[in-house]
Amino acid sequence: MAPEKKDILLEGHEADGIQEYDNALPKWWLYGFYLTIVLGAIYLFYYHVWDGGDWNFLWFGPRGEVAEYAEEMSHVKSTAGAAKDFSTWVPRTDAASLKIGETIFQQKNLCFTCHRPDLGGLVGPNLTDDYWLHGGKFQDILADISHGYPEKGMLKFGNGNVLSDEELLDVASYVVSKHGSNPPNPKPIDPARDVLFKPE
Repeated sequence: MAPEKKDILLEGHEADGIQEYDNALPKWWLYGFYLTIVLGAIYLFYYHVWDGGDWNFLWFGPRGEVAEYAEEMSHVKSTAGAAKDFSTWVPRTDAASLKIGETIFQQKNLCFTCHRPDLGGLVGPNLTDDYWLHGGKFQDILADISHGYPEKGMLKFGNGNVLSDEELLDVASYVVSKHGSNPPNPKPIDPARDVLFKPE
């Protein structure tokens, strides 16, 4: 007959009256722990070491991070296409379109965070006066909104949320409609950058 197993207290393992037994961990816990080590090693190798293969490994999804990045960049380049030709676009003046443009400017694409709700300029320039950084023609404004100036903190379409052609036309028309509105305390003109150019 096998001897009865007894719990053995560890010497010197006591805190606030709590003592620790020297018992083996449950098998299910040990096997689960070993499994996480194996899965962690596979994950580490798959995403941080291995960069090849044209197949997906079980449920771990796409290929290595370098290949995944290359695929994403390829997708961006293929969908970006050539720059639009805005030469025939003209601003809208109807109230409904301008209201949509205002909503995009004030809410959807958060343009107001840099240009102020009244377009008087904050981080970004004042959009209501006769001075422009990149030209004040309607076509210039359309191009500025669509490609942005990431190096200056302006993402495409203001915050990166892509606008349809209709939305782009509405928000640019709204900007043009605010020309000459003279908001209080506008951002001062920077003579080193701003160029006098009345929008057409």
